[in-house]
Amino acid sequence: MQATTTTPTNPTPPSKSYNFSREDMKNTKIFNNQPASPLYSVVTDIKSDKRTDIFDARGNRLLARVDKRDILPDTITFPNRNNGSSINLSKWLQKSKLEDGHHVHSIETAHGTYVWKSDANYRLALYRKGDMSSPVAHLQQGSRTQNFAVIMQGEAELIRDDVIVSFLILEQRLRISEKHIDVGGGKFDQNRTVLGHHVNTP
Repeated sequence: MQATTTTPTNPTPPSKSYNFSREDMKNTKIFNNQPASPLYSVVTDIKSDKRTDIFDARGNRLLARVDKRDILPDTITFPNRNNGSSINLSKWLQKSKLEDGHHVHSIETAHGTYVWKSDANYRLALYRKGDMSSPVAHLQQGSRTQNFAVIMQGEAELIRDDVIVSFLILEQRLRISEKHIDVGGGKFDQNRTVLGHHVNTP
């Protein structure tokens, strides 16, 4: 009997969890398994609440700066992109609508276009454009013993900085929208926004 051989397959790399030190998008740290060694540091000007800086905490290197403005469009600045010049945030994080009516936000990266979506399955999940079957990153809600986290598959690791920066912006927008609806519409409406049915982030 002729022996059969099987071609070995490369195992899928395990996903990684990027946990937040606080249940907040402002003045928080983000780490992978080691709280004492954060990978990212988020610094928000609490007095004005207009500027947020995201640092690579390992070298205290500025990755991105987000400036909120009252009349003019919000801007984002990447020191190592666009010659360090700021651009409209909506140009980097572009809003559009899918055929099913869901609003999404896309980002152009060195590895292609990726799309953030919020729906009944995931509060926030990132997909490769054209493949909405399985997310490459998603929000994992917090528990009594652990704060919330961003879970990334191997593909998302290639664009980790972009994932973290865009997630921070969109999650903060969701929280602001939910707070406004909670004040005006009550708890029932707030619960529905968590599923992505009511919230349309700007």
